[in-house]
Amino acid sequence: MYKVMIVDDEPVIKKGLQCFIDWSILECEVVCEASNGLEAVELLGYYDVDIVVTDIRMPGMDGLALSDYLHQHFPQTKVIILTAFADFSYAQTAIQYEVVDFVVKTNPTEQIPRAIEKATLLLEKEREQKQKVRQLESKINDNLSEISEKFLREAVYGLISDEAGLYSRSSELGLQLEDYFAIYMEVKDIPGPHGSAGSPANDHYRFLASIRHFLALAFGEHPSYIMAMEKNTLLALVSMTGGNTAVSTQALLTISNEILAMAENFRQYHVNIGISLRHRDISTLSTAYLEAREALQGSFYNDNYVAVYIPHANLALTPAAPPHHAAEQIAGHLQQGDSESAIRQLDQLLENYRSIKEPIENVKVACLLISSYCFRLLSTSQPFAPEMEESQSAVYKQIQESKSIQLLADILGRLILSCSRAVARSDRQPNYIVIECQKYIREHYNQNLSLQIIADHIHINSSYLSRLYKKVTGESIIDVINKYRIDMAKKLLRNPASKVFEVAEAVGIETPAYFTHVFSKYTGMSPKEYKLNYSQTELG
Repeated sequence: MYKVMIVDDEPVIKKGLQCFIDWSILECEVVCEASNGLEAVELLGYYDVDIVVTDIRMPGMDGLALSDYLHQHFPQTKVIILTAFADFSYAQTAIQYEVVDFVVKTNPTEQIPRAIEKATLLLEKEREQKQKVRQLESKINDNLSEISEKFLREAVYGLISDEAGLYSRSSELGLQLEDYFAIYMEVKDIPGPHGSAGSPANDHYRFLASIRHFLALAFGEHPSYIMAMEKNTLLALVSMTGGNTAVSTQALLTISNEILAMAENFRQYHVNIGISLRHRDISTLSTAYLEAREALQGSFYNDNYVAVYIPHANLALTPAAPPHHAAEQIAGHLQQGDSESAIRQLDQLLENYRSIKEPIENVKVACLLISSYCFRLLSTSQPFAPEMEESQSAVYKQIQESKSIQLLADILGRLILSCSRAVARSDRQPNYIVIECQKYIREHYNQNLSLQIIADHIHINSSYLSRLYKKVTGESIIDVINKYRIDMAKKLLRNPASKVFEVAEAVGIETPAYFTHVFSKYTGMSPKEYKLNYSQTELG
């Protein structure tokens, strides 16, 4: 249906146009009316209008000035002008504003339908043309994306050995790969009732799509390429120009932890992440991919983990404590409330690095990884305002600026003790998911709201959210939504000028009859009875 606005200062004309023209046959509906051009301009801020039928002579802003305004600000809107015989020659100047037609006011009901058909035909042609343009642009972009992805995949697998060919082809495709990292992600279903058999396939694909969407947003300021690899795996290539390796690694660890948090919220997937060393250009793309994959190989140690690639030579010298393994063990000790063992694990790792004179940049990367694990553990245990002595960004900055391994030991020692105290208090804190759910209800109660919408916002399975909320609060989410809406409705109904249907709309319930049903269910009286009782109480 095309949306129509009628603009005329004569109420009889407006009423006649609405009542004596069968707008439904014309596939139109009158959505609003105005008495002059100024009112029409104001209404255009609230309504999407396809066609404006306007008188030419009106106080304030006349039809010609309104046509000019529409031509400049809403060029897609079609204008039909109502005019008297004496105005006809004057109205011809409106041609420059691409007015569709002029209708003589002496007999508008016969001429308006023809003018409307003329306007809708133009609108239909424009929409078809826009659709063709969008399809063409989409096809071009899709083809370019397929070509680029095919080239990158061949380069990743080492199928293009000619270095000059790599440079020239990447330049032709406009690919930007300078000072980049490869991030390899593997997503696995959790076996059991909440895993592969109990989880619909579209949930899995939705989760993968969520990761891709999140990465695209997270890497927004950096050139990045994200592509599907083998089954259930993704590869992201991210250029991190400027800053040193430690700063870039910090950013990537933060993003990786966000992805792991998404997995934990879904409760259906394990995510393992491997991060390569920094690479200068596309010539070493295959090496970067292999490094990220090798970093990922430690997944048998634990689920939902992130690891940074460490060169073989150094790993051979410290076989007992690769950094991701040490980070997992430290986090495990903290979960069990054993901060002393966590400190011993840290001291052992740093002593190994000290004995072999590990390059300071490698030690900093390992420390960033350990601090990342600590903060992730903290976020899953107590995500709201943890009483930490230092923030995550402050700790990362201290690690980057450290001039000795002893300073790194002091920083991580303080972090481990602080994290241990915060985790010990976590059992007394409200559940993160429940709080997020309640916050979303408070902020969106007056909109279309459902269990699935809330679950999608929190990035969690809807069935799990329903069970968890009921378990923690003893109430269903639907009950909580309805109760909050009724509480807000009570406040609005206390205004003597309020109307029941307006209040229903204001709290997100479109049907007045259903609003009355819900209100009566939770209060024991109808909205009208509530208004009456409240007004009598006030008077009494």
